This record gives sequence, structure tokens and C-alpha cells, in this order.
Amino acid sequence: MDRPAIAAADGYCVVIPTYNNRKTVLDVVRKVRAVAETVIVVDDGCSDDTAELLKDEPVIYLRHKRNRGKGVALRTGFKRALELGYHHAVTIDSDGQHFPDEIPTLVAESQANPDAVVIGVRDMSVENVPGRSSFGRMFSNYWLKVATGIDVGDTQSGFRVYPLRHVTRIRCWSRRFTYECEAIIRMAWGGCGILNVPVKVYYPPKAERVSHFNPFWDNVRFSCLYLYANFSHLLVPLPHKRLVRREEPLWQGSIGKSLKAGWHRMRKLAALPEHLEMKGGPINRFRALLRYLVHEKNTPGELGLAVGIGAFWGCSPWIGFHWLLALYSATRQHLNRIACVAATNVSFGPLTGVLAVASIWLGKLLLGQPFLLPRTTNWKILSRFAWDSLGAWVLGSIIIGLAASFAFGLSTLYGVRALRRRHEHKPAAPADAPAGEIVEPSPEPQGSAA
Repeated sequence: MDRPAIAAADGYCVVIPTYNNRKTVLDVVRKVRAVAETVIVVDDGCSDDTAELLKDEPVIYLRHKRNRGKGVALRTGFKRALELGYHHAVTIDSDGQHFPDEIPTLVAESQANPDAVVIGVRDMSVENVPGRSSFGRMFSNYWLKVATGIDVGDTQSGFRVYPLRHVTRIRCWSRRFTYECEAIIRMAWGGCGILNVPVKVYYPPKAERVSHFNPFWDNVRFSCLYLYANFSHLLVPLPHKRLVRREEPLWQGSIGKSLKAGWHRMRKLAALPEHLEMKGGPINRFRALLRYLVHEKNTPGELGLAVGIGAFWGCSPWIGFHWLLALYSATRQHLNRIACVAATNVSFGPLTGVLAVASIWLGKLLLGQPFLLPRTTNWKILSRFAWDSLGAWVLGSIIIGLAASFAFGLSTLYGVRALRRRHEHKPAAPADAPAGEIVEPSPEPQGSAA
């Protein structure tokens, strides 16, 4: 046998988790063996004849006594690979949807970026792709980007390269299909890069397809994972385990230097982009902000979420701190900070008092308390009334804030989408045309030149 493309000396091995895929597992293993010298197969409690099929294959065969989930199977394979001295592991599913001859492409990308996770992004435009797979990938991609700020092309692809020294240090509570998404989240939080490499994919006809994905329970697990990831990242800002050293460490050698560096980072986060010129009156500023949002790289959905969060904080009782809460939320959720902070202006000027009174009235109505608004402009009496009504104010502001968040978020979503579509279909002016000059298209020739 010729030297395989992925030799053991390169520090890379292949891990194949399998569960009752007897029709495809042998073919997958043999194709992987053609390009990789070391193959670790993890039998996750198969009840078919997988063990019999692979007994003569030159692979490292590990077996769970019972089915424990894909996440546990991967961790078992990673542990053995690390014990054998490998520093990276390629994972590939045993259902035959991936093409093993593309393993060298992923390994080459990993060798150029050894601390990164390399993901094979499947081409979902091929035949027989289940609709739920396309929707599930889109749903998962969106919420993972909100949690990490990284645009992962295919969060549910099982064709990856993991750096073992990092993936074996993270602690994941997921045991089944959600493990692969949770691993990306925790490794991204730890500073590892996430790289996308386009790969081919094969989906057999529905009658021949074998899938162990439970549409109800596995989707519940994914929803719980993203709720946990996003709310813990936003509401419980505990430090995550660092896997890769920061380019700019938090500790600069002394308290003074560390605080100064932190202040510079905060100013950089709050600074407006250089190309965003907010000059002139309110109308000109609004138009400049609108142009910025239309040409921003964020998707309309992400901008809508940023505006919705900003509108929610703008309706809250924490007057004077709306912008700070919005800046913090957008930064933690990796959303557009400018759009989020700008949306807090729903309570700008006189609207602040209107929203406060409306929130207190609604809160007292829901609590069954009488609403008696002081008929005075005395600041002490008004502040005392606000303090005594704080509970009702918070309750009412949550409801009004959610309504405003929904309304402003959807308006931004569809508005930005429409403006971008209009901009895409707008004919571009010739490069040599003076600024502001409208160039009329030349008339079509009326006859043939022949």
C-alpha cells in the first residue's frame, strides 16, 4: 500500500462515530483508509452487525456497551487519539454523506491554522436534501453567530478537524447531536478560530436514508443549548476558559495599566466607524444612520435583533443608563452596537415621561393597584411617586418594551431587506460620470448595420 495522504507521522488521525449504519460504514471506513493511515472507529452501542463487518479492517475499534450519544462517542475517540500521541482529529460521519477524498483539503487548512476548528460546509443545493436539514442548519447558524459573533457556515456538519489539545479541555454537557454545536461555541469563546471549507455532500433518496435524529427531542435539545449559550453569555458574564492566548492580555502587569487598557478597549467598542459621518440636524443624522445600516455587513435579521434589544432597553426605567445597557448587550451578543444604542432613543425627550407614565399605569393595572398620578410639578413628590411605583414601572416597562422590541425589530428587518433589495437592483452609474450627474442610457439602434 502506498503512503496515505494523511500519515500517522503528520499528527492527524480520523475518528468515525457510528451507530447502526451497517449499509455504509464499511465503505466509508475503506475510503477513509485510502487517504489516512490511522482510523479510529467508535461503535456507539450498535445493535446490528457493525462489529462483524469491521473485524478484519486495520482500524482502532472502540465500543460502547450501550448507545450513549454521538457527543460521547466523539469524546471517546478524541481521548484515545490523544493517548496515541495525535494532536488533531478529523471527524467524519459513517452514513456516507461525506466524501473521504476531501479529507486532505480540510487537513491542509488545519495545518495552516493549527488552533482553529475546520468545518466542512456542505453544499445543500444537491438533490434529496431534506427540508428540515436546510432549516435546521439555518436556525443553528443564526443563533450560534449571536452567541459567538462568528459566521459558521455549517454548524451541523460532522465533517471537521479538531485540535485535540483544545477540544479535550472544554467541558460540554451535551451528549448527542448538540455536542458538535456546543463544542464550537465553547472553543470560540476560548479564542479558537472557526474556519469554513466548502465540501460536497451526498443525500440518498428518502427510502434509503438512515437517520437517528429525533425531530422533536433533538430540536428541544438544540433550543435549550442556544437559550443557555445566549442568556449565559449575556446575563452571566463569567470568564470563559481561555484555550488560546489573547493578542492583548487583560492583565498588563499592573492594576493601572490593566484599567487603562480596558478603558481604551471600551472606547474603541463605543466609537463610530470612520465612514459613518453623523453631521447636521436630526434628519441628516437619521439618513446617515440608515445608509450605514443598509450597507452594513450584518444580515437584516441581526440588525432587527439589535434594534429590538435597544428598543427594549429604551423603554426600561433605568433612565440615563439606556445606552450603556444597550452597548453591553450588543457587545455580549455580538450584534451591531450602533443600531442597538440608536434604538434606545425610543424614549428620547418628552417620550421618556410618556413611556414612564404608560408603564406605571399598565403595571398597576396588572397588579390591581389604583393609579393616582400626582397633579404637581414638584420634583420631590414626583420622584417619591416613581420610587413607590418602581415595581409596577418595571412590570409595565417589560411588557411595553417587548411590544416595542417586536415592532421596531420587525420594521428594521423588513425595511433593511427592502432597501438592500432596491439597492441591488439599482443600475450603477458609469465610473467616469461626474458625481450627482444622471447618465441617460443611449438609445438602441433601430436597424441592422449589415
